[in-house]
Amino acid sequence: MTYSMNRACPNSLRIALVACVVVTLVGCSSRETKEALQKASALESQKQYQDANSVLLDALRARETMIRNSSSAPKDQAGVEALTKKVQSDSEILQMERAQITIYLAMERADLASVVYSDILIGSPGDSVVYNALKSKEPVIRTGAVRVLGLAGKPEAIDALATATKDDSQDVRRAAVAALGTIKDARTVDPLIAALKDSYWFVRSDAADALGREKDVRAVKPLLDTVSDADSNVESSAENALVMLAIVHGAPADEFAGHLNDSNQKIVTISAVCLALLKDARAVPVLVKLAASSDAQTRLHAVKALGETGDPSVIPTLRQTLKDTEVNVRGWSIIGLGKLNDQGSMADLNAIAADSTQSANIRAAANAAVKHLSGVAAAPAGQ
Repeated sequence: MTYSMNRACPNSLRIALVACVVVTLVGCSSRETKEALQKASALESQKQYQDANSVLLDALRARETMIRNSSSAPKDQAGVEALTKKVQSDSEILQMERAQITIYLAMERADLASVVYSDILIGSPGDSVVYNALKSKEPVIRTGAVRVLGLAGKPEAIDALATATKDDSQDVRRAAVAALGTIKDARTVDPLIAALKDSYWFVRSDAADALGREKDVRAVKPLLDTVSDADSNVESSAENALVMLAIVHGAPADEFAGHLNDSNQKIVTISAVCLALLKDARAVPVLVKLAASSDAQTRLHAVKALGETGDPSVIPTLRQTLKDTEVNVRGWSIIGLGKLNDQGSMADLNAIAADSTQSANIRAAANAAVKHLSGVAAAPAGQ
């Protein structure tokens, strides 16, 4: 543990607009430590955070030097480790590091607070300084504390982070959802599902993203409900999460199939898409119908999914959508025909590749499909 300005005090630090928690002084501290804490606290109350941190850094260096100088020079690796442990667990060093945590949180530098917190946990396992910061009256402090716990990524923080998802501050709630998303533990799923109904769209979107990464099929039904969200960002996050869940082994095909007749077309579409990714034949008739929709986005989703079915019966539909008015639909039709190894489309694809009126992307897609099909043996007659 070496305290340097390079590690903990970068040249450019954004100063927060709120005061930080006042440092509590402990009676057993040495005079030098008490004075450093008092001076840092006074500067902190004036929002002079960099100056406060500099005071603590100087005091930390001095304290470490004093401990090392007062100890016999270690003669072996065991001695070096013992001296390092003595420094890390020193009560006065820990006090000053705790004070640094609150300063960095006020500066909105959770990254630096996280580094110091890691040091504290080595000398004081289970230290509560960051958890205590979750009780601050200042949202910026609570937000920073949540981010530190997220960076630590420890399952023991789940309960505290779940509570933070209900904070009055939308910034705290969003940070809590993001933090939960970094912890790979089944206990994060329930609070993330609850966050799908948050009043802040960013929280809902981040919750959907996190559920997709968690790969827990309990999230399928809540995410299907979320694809109807009024915010397009949330809708997109929910759709992407469902796609991720669909390609995980054990994803519930029946859950998706049960929504193919839903009154909400968005739910029908994403359910059919997910079934196609699962190579479930129940998706095919629905996707064929959706490929003729008057809505361009629905057609695009359907055509993309048709290429994933692996079912040659969808080839006539993809040949038709080669002529779609939307360029993206045409492009995915080409890709789908290539994936399905449709030798019967070779002439049309060659024509598209040679057509100078087509966009460069469409011509490139057609060329790629032709190249792929040229290396694939012709399908038996009748297919």
